[in-house]
Amino acid sequence: MVQTKQAAKILVVDDNETNIEIITHILLNQGYEVAVAYDGEYALELAEVLDFDLILLDILLPGLSGLEVAKRLLGMDRSKNTPILFLSALNETADIVKGLETGAVDYITKPFQETEILARIRTHIKIKTLEKERIDLLQAIQKDLELAKSNQENLVTFQFPPSPLYQIYTSYKPMDLVGGDLITYDLLPSGDLDILFGDVTGHGIAAAMVSLMAIITFKTMDKSFLAPSESLYWIHNKLTPLINTHFISAIYLRYKAEENLLSYSMAGHHSMFLIREKKILKLGTKGFCLMMFPDQLNADNEDIFLKSGDRLFLFSDGMFEVPNDKEEYLGDHKFTELIERRLDLPSKEFLESVQHEVLKYSGGKVADDMTMLLLEIK
Repeated sequence: MVQTKQAAKILVVDDNETNIEIITHILLNQGYEVAVAYDGEYALELAEVLDFDLILLDILLPGLSGLEVAKRLLGMDRSKNTPILFLSALNETADIVKGLETGAVDYITKPFQETEILARIRTHIKIKTLEKERIDLLQAIQKDLELAKSNQENLVTFQFPPSPLYQIYTSYKPMDLVGGDLITYDLLPSGDLDILFGDVTGHGIAAAMVSLMAIITFKTMDKSFLAPSESLYWIHNKLTPLINTHFISAIYLRYKAEENLLSYSMAGHHSMFLIREKKILKLGTKGFCLMMFPDQLNADNEDIFLKSGDRLFLFSDGMFEVPNDKEEYLGDHKFTELIERRLDLPSKEFLESVQHEVLKYSGGKVADDMTMLLLEIK
């Protein structure tokens, strides 16, 4: 069934019956729906129960003045966004200025000219319609963002499987409602723990979609017979034909807890920190970011045996590529010093303190997705 466009509803407030007749006649001939009030009190009663697209309001009214009525209308939830046009004589300039300062959007002078009335009314109804469409669109986007955030929270890992041999802590603070950083894991049939940690270029919805695609690819691939570097190649080859606007810097970990053996590979990501005996050892491998070059990744494997008390610290560049109010960046050197001053803290407090200090440096501004993971060996 075809829906017809609903006629705009206009409230006319004027104590002069002749003025009411003239305006009502003009508006009805143009197909508008019209309600009439001869004083401010009744106009407010109508505005409390009916939705109007526009209000024509005489400045000089018995009882409540037009200025007072306008203030009250703009203070009511139902009519706060309804455009108000004052009806005034040419000698009421001072009152017109007060009315516009109150929040009215325009005025129409007496004696009335049909072309002027209709032109101004059409303009402001169109503006109101466009503003409503803008608000509806923003609300729809916000709703979609909330849904995307929920979906991302279901896939980005914040809780890892319990183990008597290790414990994992994470911290995740996206720049926008959704982010492009990713943390996910898989517990293999062998008992090995695989972790994918990454940072998608860019921010917001597009980066979040790429992040989710990488997580889903990781979750659904058979990793049992693949080394960490081979797993990165697999993800790279699966996503490259699908994505040409983003790339991912990534770390792939495989921890054989029974052997204390950590195998890892990197794709364009900066070093991770091995915190051992209150010292920092930087670990990393060469390699290009995922999807940066279709035919090249150059990912390598490295192995290291971990010891009881070791903590492996992974973090996104949003932790150190952080400007202060003078546009001076924290940088990796100062960030390393910041970490060194907190090595005595327990793991959970360690992550909280690091995030707090970085946000303190930036004045509370999140310049990029801020993501951290800490693997603590028991």
